[in-house]
Amino acid sequence: MHIKTHKVEVFSEPCSLELMHFDDTDRVKWKQLFDQWKSLKMGMREYKSREPNFPEGLSEVAFCLHSGSGRFIKLKGNSKASFDTFDLQDNRSEQIKACSVEYDLTSFGPKSVWDDIYFLDFFNEGLLDGRFDIYQIPTDLILNMKVNKDQTVADQQNQGRRPRFSIKRKIIKELNIKPIATKVTVWKKD
Repeated sequence: MHIKTHKVEVFSEPCSLELMHFDDTDRVKWKQLFDQWKSLKMGMREYKSREPNFPEGLSEVAFCLHSGSGRFIKLKGNSKASFDTFDLQDNRSEQIKACSVEYDLTSFGPKSVWDDIYFLDFFNEGLLDGRFDIYQIPTDLILNMKVNKDQTVADQQNQGRRPRFSIKRKIIKELNIKPIATKVTVWKKD
């Protein structure tokens, strides 16, 4: 892993973007961290305790190892900086959402912006073995999703709120969205 600064345009504004980049040595480290997280999760389950959420460090790094994108660290010269990864080849900001349970409860910060949004499903029929499916979700489906009787995700974001809903249940399942990649394993080079 290394951190590098890039001069790019983000949302049509020139800026300096600091990204974390990964190489093959990070694949083994990722699997070790995943296994440690899984051990904690299963241990909490034994105690009938609340299980830890899936860490963004695992999901965002997994996406980067698969896609070649860089993980967002810092941005100078642009006030819109609430995304997770960046694809330098296509100059696109990416939002990464993930879950390790059958049905998620995903939230969106009021300042979240992105060009592309991806959902990583680590549930894998309950196996939790580190493999995941990737779905690319059209942005309009997210922003126009009703989160209550009268409001959409965009409405609540505009009010400075943090809307929540299940991407798997309300978008992937109901609209029959197909994954763009299945059973992805990032600890081995494909």
